[in-house]
Amino acid sequence: MGQWKTKRKARGALLIGIALLLAVGGGSASASGTGEFHVGAFQQPMAKPVDYNTNANWSNIANAYLDRMVSIETSGNVTYNKAENENGIANSYSNDVQLFVTDSGLYNFQSYTPSDYATLESRLAPYKADSRVSGISFKDEPMGWHIEGYANTIRRAKAFAPQLDAYINLTPSFAEDHLQPKPGRLALSNSGAQQSGTYVTSSQSLGQTVKIPAGMNVLHGVDLKIDMRQWSSSETITLKLWNSTAKTSLIAQKSLTGNGSADEYWFYPYFEFKTTTSPGAAVTPGATYYLELTHNGGGDNSVGWVTHSTSNLYADGTAYKGGVAQAYDLFFRLYNERENTRDILSSGNVDGDYVSNTTRLGQTFTTPATVNRRIHYIQLNMDAGQWSSGNQPITLTLWDSPARTKKIASSDTYTSSNNGNYPLFKLYYPVQPNTSYYFEITSSSATPLGWVTKGTTSTYAGGQGYKNGTALASGIDYYFKVVFGSWYENTIDDLLEISGSDELMFDNYPFLGGTGFDGSYFQNAELIRERGLAHDVRYGGFLQSTKIANSDGSYVKYRGTNLSEKRFNVYTYLTYGFKNMYWFTYWQPKPVLGWNEYFSETPVALDGTLQPGYYDIQTLNREMSNLGGTLKDLTSQAVYHSGSTIPKATLSIPATFFVQPADPAQPLIEGYFTNGSGRKYVMLTNRDYVNSRTVSFNFNPKPASLTEISKTTGLEVGTGFTYNSATGVLTITLDKGEGRLFALPTA
Repeated sequence: MGQWKTKRKARGALLIGIALLLAVGGGSASASGTGEFHVGAFQQPMAKPVDYNTNANWSNIANAYLDRMVSIETSGNVTYNKAENENGIANSYSNDVQLFVTDSGLYNFQSYTPSDYATLESRLAPYKADSRVSGISFKDEPMGWHIEGYANTIRRAKAFAPQLDAYINLTPSFAEDHLQPKPGRLALSNSGAQQSGTYVTSSQSLGQTVKIPAGMNVLHGVDLKIDMRQWSSSETITLKLWNSTAKTSLIAQKSLTGNGSADEYWFYPYFEFKTTTSPGAAVTPGATYYLELTHNGGGDNSVGWVTHSTSNLYADGTAYKGGVAQAYDLFFRLYNERENTRDILSSGNVDGDYVSNTTRLGQTFTTPATVNRRIHYIQLNMDAGQWSSGNQPITLTLWDSPARTKKIASSDTYTSSNNGNYPLFKLYYPVQPNTSYYFEITSSSATPLGWVTKGTTSTYAGGQGYKNGTALASGIDYYFKVVFGSWYENTIDDLLEISGSDELMFDNYPFLGGTGFDGSYFQNAELIRERGLAHDVRYGGFLQSTKIANSDGSYVKYRGTNLSEKRFNVYTYLTYGFKNMYWFTYWQPKPVLGWNEYFSETPVALDGTLQPGYYDIQTLNREMSNLGGTLKDLTSQAVYHSGSTIPKATLSIPATFFVQPADPAQPLIEGYFTNGSGRKYVMLTNRDYVNSRTVSFNFNPKPASLTEISKTTGLEVGTGFTYNSATGVLTITLDKGEGRLFALPTA
């Protein structure tokens, strides 16, 4: 059945006890072939109120070339335990399909304390003892502020029962506003301190002594857990870092105001000690410092709860209330700087210029040597009040230099500010470290917009400002901030570094209602590929196989997909090196009433009836299964696009690349891979899911021969295409959304 599965040695950072010391690298790595390739799906046959986990239904799963199944539906307060899923466990095993079991005692389980870990191990013990069980489903689409708790659970589960794989699935990047990871990198955590709380007022400060972990020389920031509902916008609280409880030397401080929100998103305020001149507060490893929280007396002069434990949970410090030591500890987390995302900031803001259709403003900058992330956005300081009509477009373009000889990327065009006086021009584009670039803002409006602030002297040594292509006098710089790495990428890094997981999964469904297509689809594929390779893990995503609409069908969120659209979804992801390919969904889920979501056109109906979509995924799964014998051992080296336009955040085919489409206007994707011996492979994919096309590719240097990995047998074949070794020209026909995998001769 093509189940390409070989256990890998577990990865992972060592995080011990409640105070979690992270000792993980932040550099880029090139992932090797993993030896695994999986075709899976959500969800397994329902077990309540009728148990559909019959051998016949699991035989249909195996006959669909699925080697993994995830989860029983958990919505509607339905609970499951091992006994209730016995038929699912037994019949998945007998049909050679791996099952990620859902157990209500394990799903949604977050771990922080020794007590949590003991409970986790107790609940895992029956599965650890059952060789039929392959894995546990812990969480689908966690919120960012819970990532640490789920990652701790996965890390501990893998240590306790190494034979069990762990399933967790992330949302796509457009949901990053509900992730809220911290700009710093977690170094020390006392997140288990969540049993009680108290209030900070102008007459009652709260404090905590903390011991700086080994290897930490800069404290980028600290977060606490504070109930924002009792913290109004007229109240300011300040976190101060002192040398000791004697408070003889104030090292750093940060003040924040509240917003009264009931959304837990806001309950973890981040007090950032980073400044324009420093990556954070200088600290000494092994030394003890005092964190003090004070209130300015505004509002009702009371903010809380400020969350704490009910016992001495943290061995290296204690909480203080009104300067008096307590028998408990505050919830706190200390953060390092993320070395691979060090921002660039020029602070000049005492003068300014206007941008219009006759005035373009720009700035050169130099990327840090440590960067291995994309530019997330470039931020300027400009008066939003003079850019507010809603029809005054401004675009930021990234160039190689002020000469503008090579256009690298462009932001969306904004007709008013998206962030007050500090608009964000998002790029999501990769750049090289220690390299000079030039960005420029332009407008088609005749109305002067801005103003865009600048200094009166040079405020940034790595570049300078330009107006209409001419350098500003005296090396003057505009105010700007270049931010590398998004919240989304931070979330992925946090999950993988803390959990030690060797898999990265996410979902993103591109086929919207009607004929719509999600423009972030390839951006997400790019980001997942990059973070997967950087962490040397197997990465993958969910494929769309269902229609989701409201109860009366008047609103369709996602349309049902035809075979060509499913094929596009499959082969674009394979071209990006995805090795976990899961369908959402296999078995029809029950409606999600709270979200008014109803599912239809699924491969299998609620009662187990096979529907047309079953035969679509069966066909594609068979192809993936046959290709998987080769793909499992390949490492993605590059992904490039061609066409009259290419999708946002993707890379065009370099002129020096060894495979060039004869017609660069064709909408194609080229995926370049190598195996462990260095042999080269290319997947050539039609980015068009409406039209098939016959296309030619020029290889340089010219291989003596080419072979294709057969989707029918998985073997290398020399038929079904035309290749001229004298000219190096390959001609193939690609079906709608199809990709084909070719191997170059062994060197």
